[in-house]
Amino acid sequence: MSRWKTLKSTELFTAGWFRLRVDECELPDKRVMPKYYVMEFNDWVNVIAVTKDKQIILVEQYRHAAGEMFLELPGGTLDSRTEDPGAAGARELLEETGYRPAEMIDCGPHYPNPALQSNRMHTFLALDCEKVAEPDLDPFEDLQVRTMPLTEAHRKWEDGEFLHSIISASFSRTLKRLRERGLL
Repeated sequence: MSRWKTLKSTELFTAGWFRLRVDECELPDKRVMPKYYVMEFNDWVNVIAVTKDKQIILVEQYRHAAGEMFLELPGGTLDSRTEDPGAAGARELLEETGYRPAEMIDCGPHYPNPALQSNRMHTFLALDCEKVAEPDLDPFEDLQVRTMPLTEAHRKWEDGEFLHSIISASFSRTLKRLRERGLL
């Protein structure tokens, strides 16, 4: 399979860190798709943060589009397309939870929805996290910090209790490293 060729790209909407565009694309067999919609975001980062006593640091927050509360990993949006993902993960962890890691391990990126979105989700394992401050939330962030034994969170993940698919995918990215470190 070959890549598609973008013949034309038109920005339809832009707001802060979100951009919607429509592309006209030529497929490898020369068919032309007149309208392919793409949502552009800066890359995102999730952090599996573990304390010295093997507690995982989670955040619980309401997600308005789903109308539900979700137990999630600390994380967020990279400030720019060039911000280092590890630095962004450490920054988001500190801002959302007040915890600072002794070590950040890159567990690799994945694509949240490559059919419609251009961005990646970077996943990091943060070890030996210590509480050093109170959370410093953005003006409209509304979340609660939760901790639980890492083994309990892993069981919840295996049982499908983490309903946010990006969170579940990030858990899967860290399994090898967690096992290598004897944490699972």
